[in-house]
Amino acid sequence: MLNSKNTLMELTLDLTFIKEISDDDQEFINDVLNTFLAEMPKDILQMNQAAANQDIVMIGRVAHKTKSTLQTLGLFELKELALKIEQLAKTTPSDVSIIPLSQQFMGHIDGVYPNVKNLIK
Repeated sequence: MLNSKNTLMELTLDLTFIKEISDDDQEFINDVLNTFLAEMPKDILQMNQAAANQDIVMIGRVAHKTKSTLQTLGLFELKELALKIEQLAKTTPSDVSIIPLSQQFMGHIDGVYPNVKNLIK
């Protein structure tokens, strides 16, 4: 996937952190991954609706909500994009140019789902 600089964005998960905190417990890791697959689509739907309504504040709130999950799963570039969206929404809440960034973010998240599914054992 291309990022905002038109270079490839890393969509591979780095599970180092989650393996460390779980002592490499695959059942725990599977639970976290399954929770991501169940919950992130709800967040993306909410962001999509906010984008359609040009609700920049809500786009920022959803971006904020996703950051810790993305960090936990080692999706660092996506977390940084979420942070950028959140910060822009806070500083310029009437700037609709954030909408394309949010659409890019949502597209990247869609690209992550197959990678997450492949890690569930």
